[in-house]
Amino acid sequence: MGAYRHFPILMITIPLLCAVLMPFLGYLRQKWVAWAALIPLASSTILGFLLIGKVPPDGYISYHLGNWAPPWGIEVRVDFMGLFLMLVVCCISFLALVFSRRYIEREVSGGRLTAYYVLFLLMSGAMLGFVATGDIFNLFVFMEILALSSYALVAITGNRNAVRAAFKYVLMGAPSSIMVLLAIGFLYSATGTLNMADLAGRIAESGYSEVLIVSFILFVIGFGVKAALFPLHMWLPDAHSIAPSPISALLSGLLVEVGAFAILRITFSVFTTSADNLMAGTLDAVSIFAAAAVLYGGIMAIMQKDLKMMIAYSTVSHIGYIFLGITAFTREGLAGAMYHMLDHGLAKACLFLCAGCFIYMKGYRRIDELKGAWRQMPWTCFAFALASISVIGIPPTAGFISKFYLIYGNFTSQRWPYALVLLVGAILAAVYCFRVIYYMFFQPGKEGAWEENTRDAAPSMLTPIWILSLGTLFFGVFSGLIIDSLLKAAQYLL
Repeated sequence: MGAYRHFPILMITIPLLCAVLMPFLGYLRQKWVAWAALIPLASSTILGFLLIGKVPPDGYISYHLGNWAPPWGIEVRVDFMGLFLMLVVCCISFLALVFSRRYIEREVSGGRLTAYYVLFLLMSGAMLGFVATGDIFNLFVFMEILALSSYALVAITGNRNAVRAAFKYVLMGAPSSIMVLLAIGFLYSATGTLNMADLAGRIAESGYSEVLIVSFILFVIGFGVKAALFPLHMWLPDAHSIAPSPISALLSGLLVEVGAFAILRITFSVFTTSADNLMAGTLDAVSIFAAAAVLYGGIMAIMQKDLKMMIAYSTVSHIGYIFLGITAFTREGLAGAMYHMLDHGLAKACLFLCAGCFIYMKGYRRIDELKGAWRQMPWTCFAFALASISVIGIPPTAGFISKFYLIYGNFTSQRWPYALVLLVGAILAAVYCFRVIYYMFFQPGKEGAWEENTRDAAPSMLTPIWILSLGTLFFGVFSGLIIDSLLKAAQYLL
C-alpha cells in the first residue's frame, strides 16, 4: 500500500488543522481567507481521487494512529463505500466553498466572515472523519464537531429567524448526542472495546443481550435525528431554509446523508443483520418511518410557497429513500442507497445554490416570484431544471439509476408496499419540481419583477452550480463507473 495508507488521515487532518490556523490569517489579511480556505479542501479532494483503485470493493485501508494496533489504538478504516462518500463530501464541500466567496460577503461581514470559513472547514473535516473512523467513540467526537459547527453556521447571519432555527436544531441535536453517548457506554460495558471491527467479533461471540439491543435502538434514534428521519426531522425545514445557501447545500446534500451512513455502518459493521427479534423489529420500524418520510416530505414540499423550504422538505422525502434502501438488506438496495447519496448530494446542493443565486441577484425566495425568471437568468434556471429532473428520477440522470436500484432492491426482498411508496415518491417529486420549472419557463413575469437589466449570477457562482447539475447527468450516463463496485461492496457487507 505504501504512502497511500496515509491519505485517509491526511484528508481528515488537513481541513481541521487549517481551520485552527485560519483566524490568524484573518487577523493579518482578511481578504485572503476566502482563497486560503479553498486549499485544504482541494488537497483533501486530490488525495481522495488518488485513492481510487487502491481500496478494493471487498476490502479496506486501515491506518493506526500513533502506530498503535487496534483495538488498543485508534483506527482510521476506509472501505470502498467510505471512500465513495468521502469523495462526495470533498467535491460538494469544495464547490459550495467556491460559491461562498462572493455570496457570503453580502450575508456576513467583519470577524464573522473569518468565523464562517473556520466553521466551514471544521464541518467538512468532521464529516470526513465521521465517515472514515474505525473507532466508535471517535465517531461520537467527530459527530459533535460536526454538530457544533453546523449549529453555528445556521445562526451565522445573526438575524432573529436564523438564531431561532439554530436553537431549534440544538434542542433536537443535544438529546440525540446524549443518546449516542449512552449507546456507546452500553456497548463498552458489554464488550470492553470501542474498535468497530473488534466490537463486531465480540458481539458475534457473546450473542445479543438486552444491553446491546438497547444500545442499538439508541444508536438508531440518535443518528436518526442527525439524518432527519421522519418523525425526527423537525429541526430540518427551518435550519435548511434559513441558513445561508452554501450551508443549506452542505446540510441537505451531505450532513443528513452522513447521519444515514452512520446507521448503515453501525448496522452492518458492528451489529449484524441476523440480530435478535427486537433489533429486527427496530429496523422494521425504521422502514415504516422511511416510507412515511417519502410521502410526508413530498406532500409538504408540494404545499410550500418558499423555494428553499420546498427543497428542504424534499430532503426529508429523499432521506426516506436512502433508509428504504438500507433496510431492504439486499445487494441492490444497499448499492441504490449509496448511489442515491451521490445523486441527492449533487442535485440538492445544486438546487440550494440556484436558490442562493435568486436571493443574491433579486432577493426573491417565493416560488411565484420566479415567473419568467429564465429570460434574465437562463444559466441558473436551466441548471435548476436539470437538477430537478434528477430529483424526480427521469433518465438519463443519476436519480433514475439510484431509484431503479432502490425499487429493484425492495422488490427482490418481497417488500412490494415499499417499492410502491418509492414510485409514488417520484410522482410527488415530479409535482413539486415541475411546478417551479413551469413558473420559471412558461409563465410571464410580473411587470417590473425581472427588468431588462437583470443579469445572471457571476461565473464564480454559476460554475459550481453547473458542475453539480452536469454531475447528475454524467453519473446517470456513466453509472457503470461506480455501480458495479458498489454492488460488490454491498455484497461484502451483507
